Amino acid sequence: MILLPNLHAKNAGYLVNGEVKIVVEINDLECLLILSTRPSPVKESIDVNGFQVLPSQVESVKCIFERHPDFASKFRPKNRHLKSTYMTVLLGLIKTLCQLPEELTDDDLDEASVAVSYVENGGLRLDWLEKKLAEVKAKKKKVETGKARLQRAEEELQKLNQKCLELKAFLEKENADVSEANVPLSFEDVV
Repeated sequence: MILLPNLHAKNAGYLVNGEVKIVVEINDLECLLILSTRPSPVKESIDVNGFQVLPSQVESVKCIFERHPDFASKFRPKNRHLKSTYMTVLLGLIKTLCQLPEELTDDDLDEASVAVSYVENGGLRLDWLEKKLAEVKAKKKKVETGKARLQRAEEELQKLNQKCLELKAFLEKENADVSEANVPLSFEDVV
């Protein structure tokens, strides 16, 4: 239990941008709840294929149902709040996968894998999302290995550039030496 004044205390470390992140486990479902200290301007929800969603989520949820019409055909929970939670987790997963692969941590991707499993345990068919998650993991690995190769190539290029500068300096000195030595002697110098 945390007293409300302690929760709101600036240096307590509980609030980040006016929000608290709480992870709860309910019957094999891990859900992320964001509690805001700011009042929510929209309290209404709209039904999309049996799921109550916020107006800002309607188009996204409709799109999911259009592209994957049977993904919820075996969905078991009937409680509307639990259904909304599943959909919120699903939308959060999709939002996570829409980030640049280099911005995602391994923990983000591990949590996404766990969340996919929990949502699938509720009866949602997410084979399409698992494929995208695998794609993002592969892209992240490719970005990481590519960045490492780029770093090595840049270091090698720096060494080569230094070697070129040294070689150029050597050539200039040799040219100067050759030019200095390639002067004919005058009559005065010989006699």
